[in-house]
Amino acid sequence: MMPPKRPERPQLDLDFIMDGAVDEAIVFDQLEDAIVGVDHNGYLVYSHEQMLRCFMEQGMTQEEAFEWIDFNILGFNGGDGFTIIMQERGTKYDA
Repeated sequence: MMPPKRPERPQLDLDFIMDGAVDEAIVFDQLEDAIVGVDHNGYLVYSHEQMLRCFMEQGMTQEEAFEWIDFNILGFNGGDGFTIIMQERGTKYDA
């Protein structure tokens, strides 16, 4: 089951966000829609909820998406330019 949709908020234009990112910022393939901003160092900030949604829209189950994110993103040590994964307060997932 997909995470619940949040109320619509104005979306920042990806080009605007990328203009604030440093050259070393890591952009994960097929997760552009999960980018929500940049941190104070210019590194990209991704929404964990939106990352799940991106993978589930590609056909993964929620469990598969969690595992893929845990192993391939959170388990990845990108060094300089590594990203922040944000989990929004109040987000609930199926157990």
